[in-house]
Amino acid sequence: MPSILTDPQIPAEDLRQRLYSGDLIILTRLGALAEFVQYTRDELLALFAPYDPEHVHEHIEPAEMAKILGVWKPRWIHALRSRDLVRAVITEAGFEAEYTHYDVPKPRTSFPVGHLTTGIAFAFPWHRDVWYSAPAQQINWWMPVFPVLETNAMSFDLASFARAVPNTSGGFDYYANNAHRLNTAKSVGKESQSRPGATDHVPDLEVIPVPAPGHLLLFSGTQLHKSIPNTSGLARYSIDFRTVDTRDMRAAHGAPQADVYCTGTAIRDFVSVKDESVFDENLVRSLYGAPPDDAMLVFGGPTSLFGQFPHLRQVNLIAMSCVIHSTDRSINFHPQ
Repeated sequence: MPSILTDPQIPAEDLRQRLYSGDLIILTRLGALAEFVQYTRDELLALFAPYDPEHVHEHIEPAEMAKILGVWKPRWIHALRSRDLVRAVITEAGFEAEYTHYDVPKPRTSFPVGHLTTGIAFAFPWHRDVWYSAPAQQINWWMPVFPVLETNAMSFDLASFARAVPNTSGGFDYYANNAHRLNTAKSVGKESQSRPGATDHVPDLEVIPVPAPGHLLLFSGTQLHKSIPNTSGLARYSIDFRTVDTRDMRAAHGAPQADVYCTGTAIRDFVSVKDESVFDENLVRSLYGAPPDDAMLVFGGPTSLFGQFPHLRQVNLIAMSCVIHSTDRSINFHPQ
């Protein structure tokens, strides 16, 4: 059974291996996180003024909310300050800039049940990121912007980390999905994208990390997790981004892939922490195969992608606690 570690005093290489083995890791002492959280809070307060962002769903209808977020999210994602803060967090955590690539940070919104839960505010069912063509070396970095609760956070099935579960990832192609994402912000009442998920999955034990703002949760892209239906009455805002280590990628060393049937790869979304350069295309094709001639290889990403992928068809810019739930008990986990 994987473990939950808090501020482990181990080198980044060992930390990556623990994540590849299924552990969840909590970091509570990174100074850059406080700045990242305050920056995003200020953006949300300005965006929804005069309303409180955690109660804004009480004042703005879902269709209008989708329009507002459809403009704000891409602007925040590609802002220079957002990317600078991501790189600051990564390097402060001990990951070497020379060997680490990251994708753009994404602001996530989870509104209470009955409001906007599709499209740009999609509530994910049980899934692994690798079912969305993420590389086996992907590490997810997740942090809340305002306090979260066990009724509006994420849930993990740690026991299924390396165990195959029935799923619909065979119907997902990353390049086709890039094209479909052009209309994400327009999805209000019905989901239009392909969203791979587990089939009729009922875990024996669920783990619900509940981070405080300024704390960070790390987990492998292979982890089976879901968005909890938001019954808190509050809108939940969080930030996440991903990294891959180039040495692990070249060595094909990463988390197990017991039930991944999707096609395409998201590896081209990642750029260097050191200088925002992209992966060499010849290397990508040698590791992941050649894509179809008409494939949309990248959707979004730092502006440095322009001019570096002349062969692309299109680039579009558009304190900590844990609650463990099972059938008959709830266990609180409080890192020291």
